[in-house]
Amino acid sequence: SSGINAEYGDTTQPFNQQLERAWRILDEGKLDHVLVHGIGPAIQRVINLALQIKLRGNGLFDVSATTHTVHLHDDLTPIDPHESQLITSQTRRNSSISIKIFRTLEPVS
Repeated sequence: SSGINAEYGDTTQPFNQQLERAWRILDEGKLDHVLVHGIGPAIQRVINLALQIKLRGNGLFDVSATTHTVHLHDDLTPIDPHESQLITSQTRRNSSISIKIFRTLEPVS
């Protein structure tokens, strides 16, 4: 299948808006799966989104999750331009999840 089938969990967007977008992609039937991704605080939201679609689908959809550790690079710049010598960087790790929500061949009970 072709088309846009990735959804990135974002804690700033309304949950229902993200849920309806993912549902619409699957419900149209043009794509057989949607990938939802979340990092850090968005992980819980992405899991909830996937489970809500599975529940709403009454057995038409199932989920498969993969977790990862990602490395993030932060550049820390002081607000005061006179302190530009204090520019620092840090690398940190954070958890992430990718969930494939896919159409099943037969309804799952």
